[in-house]
Amino acid sequence: MNSKDLLEHYAAVRAETTQLEHEIADLCGRGWQMATDGVLASPPHEPYQNRPIPISGYVQSPEVARERKKLVKQYDKQLRDMYFWQGKAEEIFVRMSDVKARVILRYRYIDGMSWNEIADKLDDGSTEDSVRKYAKRFFEKSL
Repeated sequence: MNSKDLLEHYAAVRAETTQLEHEIADLCGRGWQMATDGVLASPPHEPYQNRPIPISGYVQSPEVARERKKLVKQYDKQLRDMYFWQGKAEEIFVRMSDVKARVILRYRYIDGMSWNEIADKLDDGSTEDSVRKYAKRFFEKSL
């Protein structure tokens, strides 16, 4: 994947990263059910007589825990891949010495702005066409 392709897919990579993070968090919170039980214990003082003490908490069945663990492992692998590609895209921005190009490309490929929105945001008299051409020339020259 070349640099331009990577930047063009960067917004999707970030979106998928967020999806996977939410899915993992959601999976870790699902499948639990309340369970109660009791144990016999004696107090720390006399009379040392066993008496029932109720206990309760949330548990997962072994089957649910096993399947959840498999899914989390799969999502975790995908998430590592997404972090890898995000890192590669950020390396492209770090290597850019042209500040205007960096700003334009971040607006376009990270924030998903249209060329017209970018021209308005720059507030330097740029037009939609000039911003698009600036980015195109930058890719042709630098990447």
